[in-house]
Amino acid sequence: MNAHIIAISSYGSNRVKHPHTDHTVSAYKLGYTSAASAVLLALYRDQAQDVSSKHASYHYVQIHAEVTVRHGYILLKVNDDELTRAEAITLQNHRPAVYRWLAGAWQEFPSIRSAQYQAITSHSGPNFNPTGMRIVSASTGEAEAAIAGITVEKSERSDNDTPWWWLRGDTYPHRDLLKRWGCRWSKRQKAWYYIGKTLPDAVQALIDAPSYDAPCSDEEATAILGVDIQPKPQPETPRLFALGETVYARHDLVSPAGKPIPTGTCGKITRLYNRNASHGWSYDVDFEDIGTGWFFERELTSLEPVQRIRITRGAVVPPGAVLPPTDAEIKQTLVEGGHQPEAHEPDNTPEEAEVPKIRIIKPVLDISDEVELDAVATAIRQTKAETLHVLQASSASNGRRSLVCIPQVPCGELTGSITGSVWCYGYTVHEGICVYLNLGGPRMAVEAIRAKLAKGDQVSCVPWDAPSVELTAGEGNTGMYTAFTQNIPEAKFTSLILLHEQVIQPNYGGKATTFILHVSDEQAMAQLRHHVTKLVKVPVFPDWTGYLWQAGQSAMLVRKTRGAGGLDVLAIDLDVDSWTRLLTGGLSQDIIHLPQNA
Repeated sequence: MNAHIIAISSYGSNRVKHPHTDHTVSAYKLGYTSAASAVLLALYRDQAQDVSSKHASYHYVQIHAEVTVRHGYILLKVNDDELTRAEAITLQNHRPAVYRWLAGAWQEFPSIRSAQYQAITSHSGPNFNPTGMRIVSASTGEAEAAIAGITVEKSERSDNDTPWWWLRGDTYPHRDLLKRWGCRWSKRQKAWYYIGKTLPDAVQALIDAPSYDAPCSDEEATAILGVDIQPKPQPETPRLFALGETVYARHDLVSPAGKPIPTGTCGKITRLYNRNASHGWSYDVDFEDIGTGWFFERELTSLEPVQRIRITRGAVVPPGAVLPPTDAEIKQTLVEGGHQPEAHEPDNTPEEAEVPKIRIIKPVLDISDEVELDAVATAIRQTKAETLHVLQASSASNGRRSLVCIPQVPCGELTGSITGSVWCYGYTVHEGICVYLNLGGPRMAVEAIRAKLAKGDQVSCVPWDAPSVELTAGEGNTGMYTAFTQNIPEAKFTSLILLHEQVIQPNYGGKATTFILHVSDEQAMAQLRHHVTKLVKVPVFPDWTGYLWQAGQSAMLVRKTRGAGGLDVLAIDLDVDSWTRLLTGGLSQDIIHLPQNA
């Protein structure tokens, strides 16, 4: 049967008293005059209960199952029979408040006013695409992908020639493979994306894989057609770890000698093995004070352990069922049966052994007096090695973690059809987009300002002695801010800081911009080095922090933004080519040097 996606309008979840037990329960608040509550009760059946009191102005429905909610809309996957049942309910109401995803758009259910599905306006229904989400099925009560299989959509960006590929559908089972091949998850779009001219072969294979069962097996097809059918070669999964790399036990392990290996135990890769078709890559690992053993890649991790946390790997099976074999038992069986993969022996020729670990490729850079210099070349030329020792000394305390107070100064009143005195204590605007906003006032008024910005509307900051300043996330941009809230009930005051997505989730895949809240030089320099390390494909050492800070400002890759409130916010250009040229140019001009142990 076909699966359909529907959205039921709600006002979110609330804590209400159960009319029969007087216990406080969590229930979804629904419109009293709409068909939303009747549809929800009909689809969830025994798993939903109406807990509205006799004098309530809204319907409250308690759901004892998994629920998918997006922007206040309860999402469900329904079959043909359930869809017909919902349509029969909405046809008896003037206002359905129930919507169906149909032909790539949301449409309102039939009602007394219209017996057909109606297209919605921009403010009368959902305004998001559900195809990349995992939505609860009304039949099974379990979350499933909104669409079967994986779909891909290619989008061109005007500011970058490199296309973006958006992957939606049943991506959850393949999240590790997508992450391994460079795909990233977008919280706002609820989809995976990849930046590049073409998709990797492994990702393309997921899209090309048929979503239906084959009509016959390969052997039957060979007998019918009379020709051999060669399977399509699949791209090989890349190896996660290299020889000599430091790894940690992902969960509690046991060595071949029977010694326990606790979670997070540190070890070093001493031998590589060829890939096994069923169990993947494997390695010999020398664990400290325990010994060397053979382990699968899924038993290891490159992440440092969290103190006082131990993980024991197990399996959930029905009562009376036989437990599946552990990884240790699988490895023992492979060794005893002579099926252990062959060791991968690297070709250590004298020529390769003499190649240094780090090679400096001289940049295409001419900083002679006769040649007109660009911003990066000028920055390298103007940056003097003698002036860097002061910056290096100031950045020596970067490893310490401490909380600092963000400066804030009253700079005007925020308006935008809002009732209540909401004061602005700092803002930053970059290229017409508000990236940082610090405000405070009565809770309802503050929430109203936050809602207007989240919807992409405009808010004005009116200073006492200057023209008003327009604050917005950009035309058509919704849900771009992350909120940090602190309520002071005694004073009936709420403090709120909004940070743009470009601050919270920097895009290191293309030429983008991120921002640093400059509280001190030490903190700002440490954050700058973190961004550059994530961006470039060459090593970045702590001793280069001062050079990055000084040269980045000279090349206008680090610059101040326009704002008020006492807090400096710096714009960082995530231009991989320019930052790579700064590093290689600084090395070639002997402004910075490789560490002695590199």
